[in-house]
Amino acid sequence: MAVYAAHLTRTLQGTPSVFQVAAQEALGGTVKPALRKLVEYVAAVYPNKCGWCERWYDELYLLLDCTLQYHYLKHYAASFSECFYGLFRVPISPSTEFSSGPRLPQNLERGSLVLLVLVPYIREKVEKIVDKWREDLEDGRFGKSGADRARRAAVRVWSAVHLASEAGKLAVLARYVSGRARAPTPALQLLGLALRDAPADPPDDTWADLFRAVSAGHFASAVVTFPMLWRACSALAQHGAFAVQLLRWWDARRPLALSHLPVPPPPQRAEAPAPNVCPLCRQRWRVPAVLPVSGFVFCYACARRHVRAAGACPVTRAPAAPADLRRLYLDG
Repeated sequence: MAVYAAHLTRTLQGTPSVFQVAAQEALGGTVKPALRKLVEYVAAVYPNKCGWCERWYDELYLLLDCTLQYHYLKHYAASFSECFYGLFRVPISPSTEFSSGPRLPQNLERGSLVLLVLVPYIREKVEKIVDKWREDLEDGRFGKSGADRARRAAVRVWSAVHLASEAGKLAVLARYVSGRARAPTPALQLLGLALRDAPADPPDDTWADLFRAVSAGHFASAVVTFPMLWRACSALAQHGAFAVQLLRWWDARRPLALSHLPVPPPPQRAEAPAPNVCPLCRQRWRVPAVLPVSGFVFCYACARRHVRAAGACPVTRAPAAPADLRRLYLDG
């Protein structure tokens, strides 16, 4: 009877909106960069004791994410971000759902854990390798050997795979919005899962009851329970997550304000670099490019690599973005 009630509770829940799905995906993509900033700060303050944390951050986060996601999948049938927004996973097949009870079947739990934790880790590692090969390709470092031709082909194949993956996500989301699909993402569709709104449990004790008891002088009935503290921490984490996303948006819009910056002063004669020499690699320009915010000319690959990592001109430290680079076509 309890299994049948759990089945009815799951199937009668409403379908989450696309905004809920996008919000939980944004939260899932915000946690790792936010923790990385914290680890980088701690490693900079205590380099001898905590420097290894920055070097092995991806592996440490893999262990943390695996533990966290396994806990939420086991107890709430949802990932951390899905549970945070009041969602949980249900099998699309009613027979599978009915036989599993309130939990997901074990094979779907394992599949969800692999797609939530292991696949993003492998994808990020592959992206780092391909990005390095792409920089070498733009810098003209690839020759005609078999290994270089394979790397050049891998860069093109990865770009095509990334484009196809994003197009597939958009197509699945469009089908979900139109009501022709029950899964909002390709990962859930692959597992045969759908998202539903979790039923809200009415709280036994609330902070309003606590304040009313204190104001009325009934101190014996003024209690603070663990669920109250948990709900307060969850609300604080929710507002903190939105604050982190707001800061990331504000940081991403900085290149839009470059046109409002004052014109930088011309470099002094003593600071002027040698003619036709990149200030970064100290070699003659290879595919020269200029940063308009400072007027300095670099090798395109050198400037692009530095600006993408630091977000500023290598010489003047003026804010810049890779899209600000302008290639120069010189005679001779």
